[in-house]
Amino acid sequence: MKTHTGFTLIEVLIAMLILAVGLLGLAALQTYTLRSNLAAYNNGQAIQLLYDMSDRMRANNCKEVTGTGTGTVTCPNPANYIIGDSNTDNRTAGKNVDSPVHACKITTNSTCNATLLSTYDLIEWNNAIAATLPMGRGCITSGNGVFNLYITWDDNRDGTVTTDVAVPTNCAGTFSTLSSGTSNDPVFTMSTQL
Repeated sequence: MKTHTGFTLIEVLIAMLILAVGLLGLAALQTYTLRSNLAAYNNGQAIQLLYDMSDRMRANNCKEVTGTGTGTVTCPNPANYIIGDSNTDNRTAGKNVDSPVHACKITTNSTCNATLLSTYDLIEWNNAIAATLPMGRGCITSGNGVFNLYITWDDNRDGTVTTDVAVPTNCAGTFSTLSSGTSNDPVFTMSTQL
């Protein structure tokens, strides 16, 4: 009696099935890794944008008028960095410092004062957020001598910016609040006392 050696068709099909499952697992792992790397990149960019705006405010010598509790800001003239939503505020929405060229962008211009510089900073910050983060938006509030800066974006790519983090009421247009436990987007915040 002759014995046959080698692979049968069933063994080959089982091996192909195992290989296919392994390749699908590898593809899922690659997708998860890319998504995690993008999230980490966006987190780093958000932190950098918060520090950038804080440094711009310090450079313009901004501070809240202490003791009033009204949120009145001086820079040292009555300039205002308070912004509810960088995407819809009339100082920043659709604005660009290049066309027409903003007075503070021209290095030889002597008409750039603290008020104009604050508007310039807000436009630059809004454009950086929009260019860096998907559906990114920012908000700045103040109270008790402290500025609070907020940034959020569409991290889960569902087409809306929603969060379950409690934010100040004047940021309500920036951050749509969901109930806790639902899918949400990150909110990065920074407090700075100038």
